[in-house]
Amino acid sequence: MSGVLIDTHTHLDDSGFADDLDSVIASSRLAGVTQWINVGYSPESWQSTLELASHVEGMGYMLGMHPGHADEWDEKSERLLSELIDANDPVAIGEIGLDLHWRQDNLAIQTEAFTCQLKLAVSATLPAVIHMRASDVELLEILGTVHPLPHLHFHSFDGDVDLRNYVLEHECTIGVGGLMTRKDSESLRTWIADIPRDRVVLETDSPYLKPQGIRGRRNEPAFVTRVAERLSQLWSISRSETSTITTGNARRIFHLKLNG
Repeated sequence: MSGVLIDTHTHLDDSGFADDLDSVIASSRLAGVTQWINVGYSPESWQSTLELASHVEGMGYMLGMHPGHADEWDEKSERLLSELIDANDPVAIGEIGLDLHWRQDNLAIQTEAFTCQLKLAVSATLPAVIHMRASDVELLEILGTVHPLPHLHFHSFDGDVDLRNYVLEHECTIGVGGLMTRKDSESLRTWIADIPRDRVVLETDSPYLKPQGIRGRRNEPAFVTRVAERLSQLWSISRSETSTITTGNARRIFHLKLNG
């Protein structure tokens, strides 16, 4: 089990994998990745995510409305999401949250979608996987208004001091990936080096956010090994120990069944 890795955040149903998905998955297995969590982030991708999970052993999935698709949030989509959650077996609600990098003119509907899905996660007793970009202040304001909250897991965490303090104080967990390996992420790495190790899991966000030093444009689950190596350096422990810790964390947070 010490060499087993889990990629907790992937988009393997993305068109970028349309021509070679089988070989991408095979390559990640050879690298020691035995489980993945694919992200169903919109009504269209809910279906492709469910289809992917149905024929790939070890493929878990989350379902939710990404803030970039918040304009698709209405009573119909909310009802459909709730029905899919009830009828299937997602490991989380996500990815949900706020993104004010690309859009600032629809904060109201982003807030509504986010709030509703936090409540949905509570009712389904599932963790909520949070996307946040250029929105730390607004995100914290919303989290302060929703009670109770589900377990909050921050995907590709890159929060400011206030959000970092919130994570620590509220026993949230974080996903670390390619962003953590970049040259300009020294402050983030310093913080990650000191946080409780039971709060951290590995991810790639494939095909996005490839680790520093990887050639080409596409990220893949096999590259989670690069993230594990960088995290091992931060924690001053072996790669084997890092694999054991992060894999155990992922299985605990997302209630994953053993696979590999």
